[in-house]
Amino acid sequence: MPAPRIVLVGQPNAGKSTLFNVLSDVKSAAGNFAGTSVRLIASDVRLDGREFRLLDLPGTYSLNASDDAERVTRDFLLREPVDLLVNVVDSTQLARSLELTCELRELGLPMAVALNMEDEAEKRGLKIDSAALERALGVPVTPTSALHGKGVRRLMERCLALLAAHEPPPPPAFTARIESQVQRLARLLPEPPPGRNGSRRFYAIKAIENPEMVPEEWRPLLAGELAAAGGQIRDFHGLECYETIACERHHRAMKLSEEASRFAPRRTFHLHDRLDRFLLHPLAGRLLMLTYFLFFFAAIYLLGGLFSRWLEPLLGLVPALLLGLRRTAPALWLTLDGVYQGLAGAVGIVLPYLLPLAFIHALFEESGYLSRVAFLLDGLLHRIGLHGKSAAAFILGFGCTAPALYATRILENRRDRFLSALLLPFVPCSARNAVIFAVCAALAGPLWALAIYAFSLLVIAGVGRALSFFLARPSALVMEIPDLKLPSARNAAAAGLRQIREFVRAVVPLLLLGSAAMSWLGRLDAGAAIDRALSPVVHGVLGLPAALGMPLAFGFFRKELIVVMAQQALGAASLAQLPLTAAQAVVFLVFVTLYFPCLSTFVVLGREFNWRTAAASALLSFAVATASAWLFRAALALF
Repeated sequence: MPAPRIVLVGQPNAGKSTLFNVLSDVKSAAGNFAGTSVRLIASDVRLDGREFRLLDLPGTYSLNASDDAERVTRDFLLREPVDLLVNVVDSTQLARSLELTCELRELGLPMAVALNMEDEAEKRGLKIDSAALERALGVPVTPTSALHGKGVRRLMERCLALLAAHEPPPPPAFTARIESQVQRLARLLPEPPPGRNGSRRFYAIKAIENPEMVPEEWRPLLAGELAAAGGQIRDFHGLECYETIACERHHRAMKLSEEASRFAPRRTFHLHDRLDRFLLHPLAGRLLMLTYFLFFFAAIYLLGGLFSRWLEPLLGLVPALLLGLRRTAPALWLTLDGVYQGLAGAVGIVLPYLLPLAFIHALFEESGYLSRVAFLLDGLLHRIGLHGKSAAAFILGFGCTAPALYATRILENRRDRFLSALLLPFVPCSARNAVIFAVCAALAGPLWALAIYAFSLLVIAGVGRALSFFLARPSALVMEIPDLKLPSARNAAAAGLRQIREFVRAVVPLLLLGSAAMSWLGRLDAGAAIDRALSPVVHGVLGLPAALGMPLAFGFFRKELIVVMAQQALGAASLAQLPLTAAQAVVFLVFVTLYFPCLSTFVVLGREFNWRTAAASALLSFAVATASAWLFRAALALF
C-alpha cells in the first residue's frame, strides 16, 4: 500500500517551505510537474513508525490561477492523488490567508490548518483563539512556528489521526441566494470520476465562479441552468458572478478572523517596522545593499579559498596511486586520469565556492531581505527599460539562469519577458561565480572579482538601455514584500545541501565525462582542430593561448568544465600554475562571465520563447563577451 500523501498548500510567504524543511531532510527531491517547468519538492517522512509522503506545492492565492505556478497547484489538487491537505496560514495576515482556506474547504478533501507564525502575530498584538477558529472551520487548527519547530510534531500527529478518520465535514454554505443555485447545479452534475478530486458541489461553485475549471464534457449539462443562475445572481447582487463568490469568501474570512482573534494596540512600532524604515530607505537601504553584496562576495571568496586549500593535499594523493597504470594499461590510465581531473575540478575547485554560496543565498532569501533588495533595485531596472518585477528573476539568476528564465513568467507583458530573457544570460550564475572566485583566487586577486561583477552590471544596464529604445516602456511595479524573520541555519543548510546534491547529480557526471573526453581528445590530437577553428577569437582578439579554445567550447555545456579543462589543456598541475598573466586571467574571466551560460539555458529559452530568441540571445552574449574582453585587453595593455 503506497504511503499517504500530505500536501502543503498556502499563500506565498506563509511559511510552507520552512515547514517542509523542518519536517523533511536532505533526501527530499525536486521534480518538474508534468508538462511544466515548475518544480515540486517531495520527501518521505517517518513519524511514530508511520511513513507518509510530504509535498510542497507552489504558493497560490486562489485556485482560480493567474500564473503558471498557481496553475500547477490547482492542477495538482484536482488531478493528483491527495490524502490530506495542510493549509499553511500566515497568522500575521489571518483574514487574507483565510480566503484561500475557505476555497480549499470547498474541495471536500480531508484538511488541516497550520496556524503558522503565531508567535509573530502575538508580538504585533494579535491574539488568535485557535480552538474557536477550529470550531468555526470544522477542521483541525494547530498553532505552529515552523521557523523554530514549535507545534510541528503536534500538527503531524493530528494529520495522521485525520488520515484514519472517515468522511471530512461538509464545507460551509454560502448565503441563501447563492447556496440555492449551487445546490441546484450540483444535482445536475455526475460524481467526479476516479483520478479527479473535488466534489459535485465544488464544481457547481466553479461553474458559477470560473466555468473554465469545469470539465469540458460536463459543460453541456449545465449550459441552460448556468445562464439562468448567473442572471439571478447578477440581478440580485449587482455584481458579476466571480465577484459575488469572491465577496462571499472575503466576508466569511473577515468574520472568522474577527471572531477568532483580538487585537491589543501597540504603543511602539514593532522591530520589523523599525528595521524596514532603515532597510528600505532610499539612501541607507542602498548603502546596506552594497554592504550585503560586498559581504556576500567576500565570504564566498574567503571560505571557498579556505575549503579549496584544505582539499588540495588530499586530492594530490590520487595521481601517485594511478601512476603504475601508465605503463601497464595506458588506455585505462588515460581514462582514469581524465576522470580524476574532472573529480578534482568538481571537488577541489567548484564545490568549495558553491557550498558557501548556496548556504548564504538560502540564509538571506529565508530572512526576506532579498525581496527588499529587489524593491531597492526597482528604480534602477526602470532606468534601463526593465519591469520592476524583473528584479526577482535577476536575483535568482545569481543562482542559476534557467530557473531565472522561468521566473519571468510573473511578467504579464511579452515585451518585458523578452527583454529580461535577453539580459538574464549576462548575470553571473553560480557556475560562473565558482569559476570567477577560483581563477581570481589563483591568479588575479579578489579586487578583480569585484571589478568583473561591477562590469557585468554595467553591461546589463548598457545592453538593456540600448535594446529598450526599440521597445515600449515598462509598466509599474507591483511587488509584495514579506515580513523580516530570523533565518534558520538548519533550513538554509538543508536548502544549500539540496542545491549541492543537484550539482553532484547533474553536473559532476558531465565534468567526469568531459574531462575524460578532453584527455582522449588531447591524446588523439582532435582538440587541436577545435583550437584552430576558435584561434581567431581566442588568440587573435582576446590574446589568450589558442589551447583554451576547446575548454571555452566545452564551457557551453557546463561552465564548471572550463576550469578543469583549461588546467588540462595548458598542462598545469593546479590553477595557480596556469601559464597566464594576471591581465590574461582577467580577460579570460570577462569572456567566460559574459558569453552564453550553458546548454540548459539555451534549451529553456527555446522552450519558453522560441528558438529564434534562443539563437539571438546566444549571438548577442557572444558578441558582447568578445567586445568586452577585447576592451579589457586593450585597457590593461595601456597600464
